[in-house]
Amino acid sequence: MNYIMTPQIINFLIVTVVCIFIYSGVNRHIESICKKLNGDNKSILERKLKAINQSIVFTAYFFYILDFFVDIKMCAAILALLAIATLIVFKDQITSQITGYFRIVNNVVEINEEVILNGCYEGVVKNVSLSSIEVIGEDDEVLIFPHRKIDLIQKLSKEYRNANVSVVLSYKEDPEKIEDVLIKLTEKLNEKFKDYLFGNLDGTETSVFIYKGITKLNTDCYGVEYSITGKVKSSRIGELQTKLNREIAICCHKNNLKYPEENIFNKIGAK
Repeated sequence: MNYIMTPQIINFLIVTVVCIFIYSGVNRHIESICKKLNGDNKSILERKLKAINQSIVFTAYFFYILDFFVDIKMCAAILALLAIATLIVFKDQITSQITGYFRIVNNVVEINEEVILNGCYEGVVKNVSLSSIEVIGEDDEVLIFPHRKIDLIQKLSKEYRNANVSVVLSYKEDPEKIEDVLIKLTEKLNEKFKDYLFGNLDGTETSVFIYKGITKLNTDCYGVEYSITGKVKSSRIGELQTKLNREIAICCHKNNLKYPEENIFNKIGAK
């Protein structure tokens, strides 16, 4: 039996071979990109990119075949309208996916890194996906931030450390009075020592001293520990310790705040 290779059949075979080459070539390129990535997300990213590649190639191939049976221009117009509507409805999700892709590819942030998001949300990165970043904050609270809502990511390095300033006062003192005095002191510290704080590259501070309240009941010396914390430059912690101790001592003296009867201490600790 003789088979006649009509132009339609030849075109069909050519398109089929081209689609196969494009599909396999893009997949190999995706694999080469993902091999350069670090972290636990590269396999997830690779699967998603391959799925997108498959969807695009098979959709194009499907429409090529569909053209033999229906008016392809009408179908293309309808699909274009649907695509526009989808972009309008899901633009936030799409923006997050695109931003997440570039952040993962460029290793902007990795698992277990300590970061500050948007200058105020601090924690350890638990997971980075195409859509969001999960951070474990204080009290082991898991916070999920979509990529589109993250404008600033700062990695905490050895140059910046958590400083904790604590003072133990007598349990006889009024807690409300102490809180009022230490909150005002915290505001003063933020103004006076802002050059020591963790900040942006342009010099603007993004971390502040925060009044933490009662952090420990010190029964050994009949006192209550109150703390103020802040993220400061490691190279200046020693210098800052002396100044903070002096400020707290002056503040307690001016406001007649009593230390415990059996023990007195001010300290600054860093971790």
